Amino acid sequence: MTGRVPLTAAGRAVLLGTGVLLGAGVVLGYATLVSLAVAGGALLVLCAATVVVRPRVRMTREVVSERVSVGEPALARLVVRNPGRLPVPELLVLDRVGGQPVEVRVPALRPGGWRAVPYSLPTGRRGRLLVGPLLAGRRDPLGLFRRVQPQGGTDVLWVHPRVHHAQQIPVGTVPDYEGRAEASKAGTMSFTSLRDYVPGDDPRRIHWRSTARVGRFVVRDSVDTMEPTVTVVLDTRVSVLEPPAFEHAVEVAASIAQAAVETGRPVGVHVVGEDPASDAISVLDRLAAAESTSDGDPLRLLEEVDRAQPGGALVVVTGPAEDAVAARLAHRRRRFAPIVVLEVLPAHHEAPPPYRRQGMAVLSASSAVEAVSAWNHLVLGGVVG
Repeated sequence: MTGRVPLTAAGRAVLLGTGVLLGAGVVLGYATLVSLAVAGGALLVLCAATVVVRPRVRMTREVVSERVSVGEPALARLVVRNPGRLPVPELLVLDRVGGQPVEVRVPALRPGGWRAVPYSLPTGRRGRLLVGPLLAGRRDPLGLFRRVQPQGGTDVLWVHPRVHHAQQIPVGTVPDYEGRAEASKAGTMSFTSLRDYVPGDDPRRIHWRSTARVGRFVVRDSVDTMEPTVTVVLDTRVSVLEPPAFEHAVEVAASIAQAAVETGRPVGVHVVGEDPASDAISVLDRLAAAESTSDGDPLRLLEEVDRAQPGGALVVVTGPAEDAVAARLAHRRRRFAPIVVLEVLPAHHEAPPPYRRQGMAVLSASSAVEAVSAWNHLVLGGVVG
């Protein structure tokens, strides 16, 4: 931080006007203009004097709600301490959430005093959002100068996609498209994902490396590898899913995957182009961090399908129909039972009727709500019929 006191837009306008008045007064010989220029200069000096001293404060931020869904309230708490011997006037602290500014006003602090100020974080868009760093600002009463002081580190706010109620295939069965069920056999337990520790969890399941990284206990989730897995593959190619449709596709994938998680079924989620170094610890974390990819090659989608564990249901969430992709997925019906392709169409596009063949179904919808509704109808009909 340099010793320069930055002008605001209003301050620059006053400085420019002062210079113009001074120049005009000197050139034209008008003492009134010179007097106005002197007054403007004095005003600038007085306002600068109110912010020239940097605020000696220490700030820490705590994100109270680290994981929320889109649109849900997320709270943070700002703790500001004044370690100096002089009072600190009211501060305007600027925080950032995914690049979006959030202003927090902190009342004046007496020497040695502190305040805890709660404030809301914006959750209007899904994502792994970086929170911070903090900027402590001081502004003069006229708003001509503003000085900021960066402090504190950064935190992560996980804004999960919306989850709609989705039906799940009953545990212990592998239904085919006609509704016939085959009992699964008990097998060995295998690691599948990480989640937060809850009272009653076996301490031997604590994943110490992740616990050290995130600062709280994280445990391993395991599933029976012989029990059929529900595999959800999310297409991220921008060539088939434009941004609005992509958000609906993420919600569809989250709804189906979360339904499996809540019923205790093993679920595998594959995201095209996913960063393997992500610090996500749950399925919803991974889907929160999902981003569109520019690679339009359909092989990227099929590669993710081929990485999936065979034997259970395969759900592919993608965009409008691609004949080559549909044909290649149909050839994989011996590996999965059933295969369901959910096509998310651009807004205002009329969805074609469901396409059904032995062991495979293709559903189309222009929103997440419609897609999940079509999924529920298919699942209930398949299990009952």
